[in-house]
Amino acid sequence: TKSAIMSFLWDDFVFTGDVKILFLHLFALCNNDADNPSPNEITDYFIHIKMWNGVTLNVDRNPDVIKTIGFDTKVMADLLSTVGRLCSLKTMWEVIRNEQDLL
Repeated sequence: TKSAIMSFLWDDFVFTGDVKILFLHLFALCNNDADNPSPNEITDYFIHIKMWNGVTLNVDRNPDVIKTIGFDTKVMADLLSTVGRLCSLKTMWEVIRNEQDLL
């Protein structure tokens, strides 16, 4: 997937600004370069455009991002349910471990 995204970014495709930003954020999830947006910026972007699968993918790659979002305790049950269904077991463990106040 990384090479496919790279070919879209650097070939002669003509994208609108929004599509190019989307691809740059997706590429950032596949690449651990310092030049990429931070996991928090990626999450904020995906929340802004209401791309919930992108948020979930970012959480799966960077479980610590949950701490910085600042969810209200009332929605944490839904969040844990979503993470449990869509992310890896390791991610679920990291989210629970980082949210000790829920236990």
